[in-house]
Amino acid sequence: MVVQASASASRLAGGTFHSIRDLSFAISQAGAFQVRVLALRDCRSDEDLPHWRPLTAQVCPILGPASFGYSFALARCLATINPSLAHAHGLWKYPILAAANWARNAKIPYIVSPHGMLEPWALSQSPFRKKLAGWLYQNRCIRGAACIHATSPMEAESVRLAGFRNPIAVIPNGVELPPKAESRKQKAEIRTVLFLSRIHPKKGLLNLVRAWAIVQGTRPRDHETTGQQTSGRWSVVSGRPSDWRLVIAGPDEKGHLEEVKAEGTRLKIGDHLEFVGPVDGKAKWDLYQSADLFVLPSFSENFGLVIAEALACGVPVITTRATPWEELEQHRCGWWIDTGVEPLVDALKDAMNRPVGELHEMGRRGRALVEAKYTWPPVARQMVEVYQWVLGRGPRPECVV
Repeated sequence: MVVQASASASRLAGGTFHSIRDLSFAISQAGAFQVRVLALRDCRSDEDLPHWRPLTAQVCPILGPASFGYSFALARCLATINPSLAHAHGLWKYPILAAANWARNAKIPYIVSPHGMLEPWALSQSPFRKKLAGWLYQNRCIRGAACIHATSPMEAESVRLAGFRNPIAVIPNGVELPPKAESRKQKAEIRTVLFLSRIHPKKGLLNLVRAWAIVQGTRPRDHETTGQQTSGRWSVVSGRPSDWRLVIAGPDEKGHLEEVKAEGTRLKIGDHLEFVGPVDGKAKWDLYQSADLFVLPSFSENFGLVIAEALACGVPVITTRATPWEELEQHRCGWWIDTGVEPLVDALKDAMNRPVGELHEMGRRGRALVEAKYTWPPVARQMVEVYQWVLGRGPRPECVV
Protein backbone atom coordinates (compact mmCIF):
# COMPACT_ATOMS: atom_id res chain seq x y z
CA MET A 1 0.00 0.00 0.00
CA VAL A 2 1.06 3.59 -0.75
CA VAL A 3 -0.06 6.56 1.32
CA GLN A 4 -0.34 9.91 -0.45
CA ALA A 5 0.19 12.58 2.24
CA SER A 6 -0.76 16.17 1.50
CA ALA A 7 -1.59 19.41 3.29
CA SER A 8 -4.99 19.49 1.59
CA ALA A 9 -7.49 17.12 -0.02
CA SER A 10 -9.72 19.95 -1.24
CA ARG A 11 -9.90 22.39 -4.13
CA LEU A 12 -8.16 24.96 -1.91
CA ALA A 13 -4.94 23.28 -3.07
CA GLY A 14 -5.62 24.43 -6.65
CA GLY A 15 -4.05 22.30 -9.37
CA THR A 16 -2.28 20.16 -6.77
CA PHE A 17 -5.66 18.82 -5.66
CA HIS A 18 -6.42 17.59 -9.17
CA SER A 19 -2.94 16.21 -9.85
CA ILE A 20 -2.72 14.22 -6.58
CA ARG A 21 -6.27 12.93 -6.92
CA ASP A 22 -5.94 11.87 -10.55
CA LEU A 23 -2.50 10.35 -9.99
CA SER A 24 -3.92 8.33 -7.08
CA PHE A 25 -6.81 7.11 -9.23
CA ALA A 26 -4.47 6.10 -12.06
CA ILE A 27 -2.03 4.27 -9.76
CA SER A 28 -4.90 2.39 -8.13
CA GLN A 29 -6.31 1.44 -11.54
CA ALA A 30 -2.89 0.17 -12.63
CA GLY A 31 -3.34 -2.53 -9.98
CA ALA A 32 0.18 -2.68 -8.51
CA PHE A 33 -0.60 -0.72 -5.31
CA GLN A 34 -3.52 0.10 -3.10
CA VAL A 35 -3.70 3.83 -2.39
CA ARG A 36 -4.76 5.69 0.75
CA VAL A 37 -4.87 9.48 1.04
CA LEU A 38 -4.13 11.43 4.22
CA ALA A 39 -4.47 15.20 4.42
CA LEU A 40 -5.17 18.06 6.77
CA ARG A 41 -8.71 19.28 7.33
CA ASP A 42 -9.66 22.66 5.87
CA CYS A 43 -12.88 24.56 5.26
CA ARG A 44 -13.62 22.72 1.97
CA SER A 45 -12.51 19.21 2.95
CA ASP A 46 -15.89 17.71 3.75
CA GLU A 47 -17.40 19.11 0.58
CA ASP A 48 -14.61 17.71 -1.61
CA LEU A 49 -14.01 14.30 0.00
CA PRO A 50 -16.62 12.63 -2.26
CA HIS A 51 -14.43 13.53 -5.26
CA TRP A 52 -11.86 10.99 -4.03
CA ARG A 53 -14.19 7.99 -4.22
CA PRO A 54 -13.68 5.06 -4.62
CA LEU A 55 -10.31 5.74 -2.93
CA THR A 56 -10.15 6.05 0.84
CA ALA A 57 -9.27 9.63 1.72
CA GLN A 58 -9.07 10.84 5.32
CA VAL A 59 -8.65 14.38 6.58
CA CYS A 60 -7.14 14.99 10.00
CA PRO A 61 -7.76 17.88 12.40
CA ILE A 62 -5.04 20.49 12.91
CA LEU A 63 -3.64 21.47 16.29
CA GLY A 64 -2.06 24.90 16.52
CA PRO A 65 -1.37 27.34 13.66
CA ALA A 66 -2.81 26.35 10.29
CA SER A 67 0.30 27.78 8.60
CA PHE A 68 2.22 24.69 9.80
CA GLY A 69 -0.65 22.25 10.21
CA TYR A 70 0.50 20.01 13.03
CA SER A 71 -1.78 17.00 13.29
CA PHE A 72 -1.31 14.25 15.85
CA ALA A 73 -4.13 12.37 14.13
CA LEU A 74 -2.25 12.30 10.82
CA ALA A 75 0.88 10.87 12.44
CA ARG A 76 -1.24 8.25 14.23
CA CYS A 77 -2.98 7.29 10.96
CA LEU A 78 0.37 6.71 9.27
CA ALA A 79 1.44 4.38 12.06
CA THR A 80 -1.90 2.55 12.00
CA ILE A 81 -2.01 2.08 8.23
CA ASN A 82 1.69 1.11 8.12
CA PRO A 83 2.06 1.38 4.31
CA SER A 84 4.97 -0.03 2.33
CA LEU A 85 5.71 3.45 0.92
CA ALA A 86 4.80 7.06 1.67
CA HIS A 87 4.55 9.76 -0.99
CA ALA A 88 4.57 13.27 0.52
CA HIS A 89 3.20 16.15 -1.56
CA GLY A 90 4.24 19.75 -0.97
CA LEU A 91 6.67 21.37 1.45
CA TRP A 92 6.69 23.54 4.58
CA LYS A 93 3.73 21.93 6.32
CA TYR A 94 3.45 19.05 8.75
CA PRO A 95 2.51 16.17 6.39
CA ILE A 96 6.01 15.94 4.90
CA LEU A 97 7.56 15.98 8.38
CA ALA A 98 5.12 13.30 9.56
CA ALA A 99 5.88 11.12 6.54
CA ALA A 100 9.64 11.52 6.96
CA ASN A 101 9.57 10.77 10.69
CA TRP A 102 7.32 7.75 10.25
CA ALA A 103 9.43 6.36 7.38
CA ARG A 104 12.65 6.83 9.33
CA ASN A 105 11.25 4.99 12.37
CA ALA A 106 9.69 2.23 10.26
CA LYS A 107 12.78 1.96 8.00
CA ILE A 108 10.50 2.44 4.99
CA PRO A 109 11.33 4.65 1.95
CA TYR A 110 9.42 7.77 1.08
CA ILE A 111 9.14 10.05 -1.97
CA VAL A 112 8.70 13.83 -2.00
CA SER A 113 6.88 15.85 -4.68
CA PRO A 114 7.67 19.57 -4.08
CA HIS A 115 4.97 20.76 -6.54
CA GLY A 116 6.99 23.83 -7.49
CA MET A 117 7.82 24.88 -3.93
CA LEU A 118 11.57 24.75 -4.62
CA GLU A 119 11.31 27.06 -7.65
CA PRO A 120 13.37 30.26 -7.22
CA TRP A 121 10.28 32.48 -7.36
CA ALA A 122 8.54 30.38 -4.68
CA LEU A 123 11.61 30.45 -2.41
CA SER A 124 11.77 34.24 -2.75
CA GLN A 125 8.35 34.56 -1.07
CA SER A 126 8.64 34.80 2.74
CA PRO A 127 12.34 33.87 2.44
CA PHE A 128 13.24 34.22 6.12
CA ARG A 129 10.44 31.90 7.25
CA LYS A 130 11.41 29.32 4.63
CA LYS A 131 15.10 29.46 5.49
CA LEU A 132 14.23 28.95 9.15
CA ALA A 133 11.91 26.04 8.32
CA GLY A 134 14.61 24.56 6.09
CA TRP A 135 17.14 24.70 8.91
CA LEU A 136 14.72 23.30 11.50
CA TYR A 137 13.22 20.36 9.59
CA GLN A 138 12.50 20.83 5.89
CA ASN A 139 15.95 20.24 4.38
CA ARG A 140 16.39 17.10 6.48
CA CYS A 141 13.04 15.77 5.28
CA ILE A 142 13.91 16.34 1.63
CA ARG A 143 17.42 14.88 1.89
CA GLY A 144 16.04 11.74 3.52
CA ALA A 145 13.73 10.97 0.59
CA ALA A 146 14.57 7.92 -1.51
CA CYS A 147 13.55 9.96 -4.55
CA ILE A 148 12.26 13.43 -5.39
CA HIS A 149 9.52 13.71 -8.00
CA ALA A 150 9.79 16.66 -10.41
CA THR A 151 7.15 17.30 -13.04
CA SER A 152 9.57 18.74 -15.61
CA PRO A 153 13.30 19.07 -16.35
CA MET A 154 12.96 22.72 -15.31
CA GLU A 155 11.72 21.70 -11.86
CA ALA A 156 14.47 19.08 -11.59
CA GLU A 157 17.02 21.83 -12.24
CA SER A 158 15.45 23.93 -9.48
CA VAL A 159 15.76 20.99 -7.08
CA ARG A 160 19.48 20.76 -7.88
CA LEU A 161 19.93 24.54 -7.54
CA ALA A 162 18.34 24.30 -4.08
CA GLY A 163 21.18 21.96 -3.10
CA PHE A 164 19.54 18.53 -3.09
CA ARG A 165 21.36 15.55 -4.60
CA ASN A 166 18.71 12.84 -4.25
CA PRO A 167 17.69 10.83 -7.30
CA ILE A 168 15.01 12.79 -9.19
CA ALA A 169 12.17 11.14 -11.11
CA VAL A 170 11.08 13.48 -13.90
CA ILE A 171 7.45 12.55 -14.53
CA PRO A 172 4.91 15.08 -15.83
CA ASN A 173 1.45 15.58 -14.48
CA GLY A 174 -1.30 13.94 -16.47
CA VAL A 175 -4.50 15.45 -17.74
CA GLU A 176 -8.02 14.22 -18.29
CA LEU A 177 -8.69 13.99 -22.01
CA PRO A 178 -12.10 15.50 -22.82
CA PRO A 179 -14.03 14.51 -25.94
CA LYS A 180 -12.95 16.34 -29.07
CA ALA A 181 -15.01 19.42 -29.85
CA GLU A 182 -15.20 19.09 -33.63
CA SER A 183 -17.69 21.92 -34.09
CA ARG A 184 -15.55 24.60 -32.51
CA LYS A 185 -16.60 28.22 -33.02
CA GLN A 186 -16.30 29.24 -36.66
CA LYS A 187 -17.94 32.67 -36.79
CA ALA A 188 -18.33 33.90 -33.22
CA GLU A 189 -19.01 37.63 -33.09
CA ILE A 190 -16.82 38.04 -30.01
CA ARG A 191 -13.81 35.78 -29.67
CA THR A 192 -12.31 34.80 -26.33
CA VAL A 193 -8.90 34.88 -24.67
CA LEU A 194 -9.11 32.79 -21.49
CA PHE A 195 -7.13 32.83 -18.24
CA LEU A 196 -8.10 29.99 -15.88
CA SER A 197 -6.07 29.44 -12.72
CA ARG A 198 -5.78 30.72 -9.17
CA ILE A 199 -6.12 34.51 -8.93
CA HIS A 200 -2.72 34.86 -7.26
CA PRO A 201 0.18 37.33 -7.74
CA LYS A 202 2.35 34.45 -8.98
CA LYS A 203 0.15 34.04 -12.04
CA GLY A 204 1.08 37.37 -13.65
CA LEU A 205 -2.47 38.69 -14.04
CA LEU A 206 -1.49 42.34 -13.61
CA ASN A 207 0.88 41.94 -16.56
CA LEU A 208 -1.95 40.39 -18.57
CA VAL A 209 -4.40 43.18 -17.78
CA ARG A 210 -1.81 45.82 -18.70
CA ALA A 211 -0.98 44.02 -21.94
CA TRP A 212 -4.68 43.73 -22.73
CA ALA A 213 -5.10 47.47 -22.28
CA ILE A 214 -2.32 48.08 -24.83
CA VAL A 215 -3.88 45.62 -27.28
CA GLN A 216 -7.25 47.32 -26.87
CA GLY A 217 -5.69 50.74 -27.38
CA THR A 218 -6.59 52.25 -23.99
CA ARG A 219 -2.95 52.43 -22.91
CA PRO A 220 0.09 53.29 -25.05
CA ARG A 221 3.11 51.01 -25.13
CA ASP A 222 6.05 52.13 -23.02
CA HIS A 223 8.11 51.92 -26.20
CA GLU A 224 7.81 50.40 -29.64
CA THR A 225 9.69 47.12 -29.70
CA THR A 226 12.00 46.33 -32.56
CA GLY A 227 12.02 43.22 -34.69
CA GLN A 228 8.97 41.36 -35.94
CA GLN A 229 5.81 43.37 -35.38
CA THR A 230 2.14 42.55 -35.84
CA SER A 231 0.70 45.94 -34.84
CA GLY A 232 -1.19 47.76 -37.56
CA ARG A 233 -2.27 44.55 -39.34
CA TRP A 234 -5.67 44.02 -37.72
CA SER A 235 -7.63 44.70 -40.91
CA VAL A 236 -5.67 42.07 -42.83
CA VAL A 237 -7.21 39.05 -41.10
CA SER A 238 -9.02 39.38 -37.79
CA GLY A 239 -10.69 42.76 -37.76
CA ARG A 240 -10.49 44.94 -34.66
CA PRO A 241 -9.04 43.99 -31.27
CA SER A 242 -12.42 45.04 -29.86
CA ASP A 243 -13.80 41.85 -31.44
CA TRP A 244 -12.11 39.99 -28.56
CA ARG A 245 -12.80 39.72 -24.83
CA LEU A 246 -10.57 38.54 -21.98
CA VAL A 247 -12.22 36.06 -19.59
CA ILE A 248 -10.58 35.52 -16.17
CA ALA A 249 -11.68 32.44 -14.25
CA GLY A 250 -10.50 30.94 -10.98
CA PRO A 251 -10.63 31.30 -7.20
CA ASP A 252 -9.33 34.44 -5.52
CA GLU A 253 -6.30 34.11 -3.24
CA LYS A 254 -4.85 36.74 -0.92
CA GLY A 255 -7.41 39.31 -2.13
CA HIS A 256 -5.60 39.60 -5.46
CA LEU A 257 -8.85 39.69 -7.44
CA GLU A 258 -9.61 43.21 -6.21
CA GLU A 259 -6.16 44.38 -7.33
CA VAL A 260 -6.73 42.93 -10.78
CA LYS A 261 -10.21 44.47 -11.08
CA ALA A 262 -8.93 47.85 -9.91
CA GLU A 263 -6.20 47.77 -12.54
CA GLY A 264 -8.74 46.91 -15.24
CA THR A 265 -10.90 49.84 -14.16
CA ARG A 266 -7.93 52.21 -14.12
CA LEU A 267 -6.97 51.16 -17.63
CA LYS A 268 -10.55 51.47 -18.93
CA ILE A 269 -10.91 47.94 -20.31
CA GLY A 270 -13.99 46.88 -18.35
CA ASP A 271 -16.08 46.33 -21.50
CA HIS A 272 -13.69 43.63 -22.72
CA LEU A 273 -12.84 41.99 -19.40
CA GLU A 274 -15.04 39.37 -17.72
CA PHE A 275 -14.56 37.70 -14.31
CA VAL A 276 -16.43 34.42 -13.92
CA GLY A 277 -15.10 33.11 -10.58
CA PRO A 278 -14.13 29.51 -9.77
CA VAL A 279 -15.19 26.82 -12.26
CA ASP A 280 -14.93 23.05 -12.05
CA GLY A 281 -16.24 19.89 -13.63
CA LYS A 282 -18.21 20.25 -16.85
CA ALA A 283 -18.32 24.05 -16.51
CA LYS A 284 -14.52 24.16 -16.59
CA TRP A 285 -14.25 22.02 -19.73
CA ASP A 286 -17.02 24.01 -21.43
CA LEU A 287 -15.14 27.22 -20.69
CA TYR A 288 -11.92 25.86 -22.19
CA GLN A 289 -13.74 24.72 -25.31
CA SER A 290 -15.45 28.08 -25.73
CA ALA A 291 -12.06 29.84 -25.90
CA ASP A 292 -10.02 30.73 -28.98
CA LEU A 293 -6.79 31.28 -27.03
CA PHE A 294 -5.50 30.45 -23.54
CA VAL A 295 -3.03 32.64 -21.59
CA LEU A 296 -1.05 31.85 -18.44
CA PRO A 297 1.52 34.63 -17.87
CA SER A 298 3.02 33.12 -14.68
CA PHE A 299 6.20 34.12 -12.88
CA SER A 300 6.74 30.47 -11.86
CA GLU A 301 5.23 27.06 -12.63
CA ASN A 302 6.70 23.64 -12.02
CA PHE A 303 4.29 22.20 -14.61
CA GLY A 304 1.20 24.29 -15.32
CA LEU A 305 -1.67 21.79 -15.37
CA VAL A 306 -4.07 24.31 -16.90
CA ILE A 307 -1.78 24.56 -19.94
CA ALA A 308 -2.11 20.82 -20.55
CA GLU A 309 -5.88 21.06 -20.01
CA ALA A 310 -6.21 23.88 -22.54
CA LEU A 311 -4.17 21.95 -25.10
CA ALA A 312 -6.29 18.85 -24.45
CA CYS A 313 -9.31 20.96 -25.42
CA GLY A 314 -7.66 22.03 -28.67
CA VAL A 315 -6.90 25.61 -27.56
CA PRO A 316 -3.52 27.19 -28.45
CA VAL A 317 -1.62 28.63 -25.49
CA ILE A 318 0.47 31.68 -24.65
CA THR A 319 2.66 31.22 -21.59
CA THR A 320 5.98 32.39 -20.22
CA ARG A 321 9.43 30.85 -20.12
CA ALA A 322 8.93 30.61 -16.35
CA THR A 323 6.84 27.52 -17.21
CA PRO A 324 8.34 24.29 -18.62
CA TRP A 325 6.42 24.44 -21.91
CA GLU A 326 9.02 24.90 -24.65
CA GLU A 327 7.03 22.18 -26.46
CA LEU A 328 4.56 24.90 -27.46
CA GLU A 329 7.17 26.13 -29.93
CA GLN A 330 8.48 22.68 -30.85
CA HIS A 331 4.98 21.42 -31.73
CA ARG A 332 3.71 24.76 -33.08
CA CYS A 333 0.73 24.88 -30.74
CA GLY A 334 1.40 28.14 -28.91
CA TRP A 335 3.77 30.89 -27.83
CA TRP A 336 6.52 30.49 -25.18
CA ILE A 337 7.56 34.03 -24.29
CA ASP A 338 9.63 36.08 -21.87
CA THR A 339 7.92 37.29 -18.70
CA GLY A 340 6.56 40.82 -18.84
CA VAL A 341 4.02 43.13 -20.47
CA GLU A 342 5.75 43.78 -23.79
CA PRO A 343 6.24 40.12 -24.77
CA LEU A 344 2.59 39.49 -23.90
CA VAL A 345 1.47 42.35 -26.13
CA ASP A 346 3.39 40.97 -29.11
CA ALA A 347 2.17 37.41 -28.57
CA LEU A 348 -1.45 38.48 -28.13
CA LYS A 349 -1.38 40.62 -31.28
CA ASP A 350 0.23 37.81 -33.24
CA ALA A 351 -2.31 35.24 -32.04
CA MET A 352 -5.36 37.48 -32.37
CA ASN A 353 -4.39 38.46 -35.89
CA ARG A 354 -4.32 34.87 -37.14
CA PRO A 355 -7.25 33.30 -39.02
CA VAL A 356 -9.66 31.14 -37.06
CA GLY A 357 -8.63 28.08 -39.06
CA GLU A 358 -4.95 28.59 -38.25
CA LEU A 359 -5.65 28.81 -34.52
CA HIS A 360 -7.76 25.65 -34.78
CA GLU A 361 -4.90 23.84 -36.51
CA MET A 362 -2.55 24.91 -33.70
CA GLY A 363 -5.12 23.56 -31.26
CA ARG A 364 -5.24 20.21 -33.04
CA ARG A 365 -1.45 19.92 -32.76
CA GLY A 366 -1.70 20.72 -29.05
CA ARG A 367 -4.34 18.04 -28.54
CA ALA A 368 -2.09 15.52 -30.32
CA LEU A 369 0.80 16.44 -28.00
CA VAL A 370 -1.33 15.79 -24.89
CA GLU A 371 -2.65 12.51 -26.30
CA ALA A 372 0.91 11.32 -26.96
CA LYS A 373 2.54 12.37 -23.69
CA TYR A 374 0.31 13.75 -20.96
CA THR A 375 -2.56 11.35 -20.30
CA TRP A 376 -2.73 9.61 -16.93
CA PRO A 377 -2.16 5.92 -17.76
CA PRO A 378 1.46 6.36 -19.03
CA VAL A 379 2.19 8.86 -16.25
CA ALA A 380 0.94 6.39 -13.62
CA ARG A 381 3.01 3.58 -15.16
CA GLN A 382 6.16 5.66 -14.73
CA MET A 383 5.28 6.46 -11.11
CA VAL A 384 4.60 2.80 -10.35
CA GLU A 385 8.03 1.94 -11.82
CA VAL A 386 9.59 4.47 -9.45
CA TYR A 387 7.68 3.03 -6.49
CA GLN A 388 8.86 -0.48 -7.38
CA TRP A 389 12.44 0.73 -7.75
CA VAL A 390 12.67 2.51 -4.37
CA LEU A 391 11.16 -0.60 -2.75
CA GLY A 392 13.86 -2.77 -4.33
CA ARG A 393 11.40 -4.61 -6.57
CA GLY A 394 12.52 -3.37 -9.97
CA PRO A 395 15.30 -1.70 -12.00
CA ARG A 396 16.06 2.01 -11.95
CA PRO A 397 13.54 3.65 -14.34
CA GLU A 398 14.73 5.73 -17.29
CA CYS A 399 12.90 8.78 -15.89
CA VAL A 400 15.22 8.90 -12.84
CA VAL A 401 18.18 11.27 -13.13
